[in-house]
Amino acid sequence: MTKIYIDPGHNYSGGDTGAVGYGLKEQDITVYVGNKLKALLIQNGIDVKMSRNTIYDVIGNGSLNSSLSTRASNANSWGADLFISIHCNAANSKAYGTETYAYRSGTNAYRFAECVQKHLIAETGRTNRGVKTANFAVITRTNMPAILVETAFIDNYGDNQYLASEAGQNALALGIAKGVCEYLGIELTNTESEDNLMSKEYDELNGRITDIQKENNRQNEVINAIGKDIQYLGGVVNTAVYNYIDDNMPDWAKPTIQKLVNKGYLKGDEEGKLGLTTDLMRVLVINDRAGIYGE
Repeated sequence: MTKIYIDPGHNYSGGDTGAVGYGLKEQDITVYVGNKLKALLIQNGIDVKMSRNTIYDVIGNGSLNSSLSTRASNANSWGADLFISIHCNAANSKAYGTETYAYRSGTNAYRFAECVQKHLIAETGRTNRGVKTANFAVITRTNMPAILVETAFIDNYGDNQYLASEAGQNALALGIAKGVCEYLGIELTNTESEDNLMSKEYDELNGRITDIQKENNRQNEVINAIGKDIQYLGGVVNTAVYNYIDDNMPDWAKPTIQKLVNKGYLKGDEEGKLGLTTDLMRVLVINDRAGIYGE
């Protein structure tokens, strides 16, 4: 399995913190792009290790020389096949575009840089500043083909906004990944970043949750309707009328009602119907127990 060492440039603190522009920090953007690139490469069967996995990581003892030498030595110790250092450029706020560096021309590293630069421009549409050579420490102290990518100028407003955007970071990662695969002679079969895949999974999960909520709402509506029916039926029962002292009248009410009939307090209508509701009988029974109607 091919082993690729991704180096998000600079540190969270110390002597190697990188460039800044319009509130963005180079050391943060490089980690964001690096993690997206890592996800793409892993999904395509490539073994990946990163020098920094979070924006808070500090490589070495904090000094510039320690930071640079540690990155190279870690890649060498791991036995990486390729090395990619990710950076953001800075100049005079007027410069813009993307460029990729190798140590020397006519080398495997230079050919690797050409592949990456080509796909970076194709994916991002940024200004092509070409492939260049330089003696940057991380690409001269490594044993494998090593490149340094200057993604865009963090102090140029247009480039800065691109670097800050999710779409820009995704395109940068995809361009580098396609360049890696071309250099290796393999096909990049999965071109979705981990963020996009997680976003799709979230949307699917959110859709299922919405369906469950709709079903719960429907069931609640049914339950509420049943409750209203029960209340209505309860009202019908509570308003039942008892006309005679017979088996239909509740036993607890009969003694009081019989007493009131005997005393002439209850006489009924022309047909002798008492017309007593349950609630009225409860009141009569309570009064009777209070001694209001006598013995």
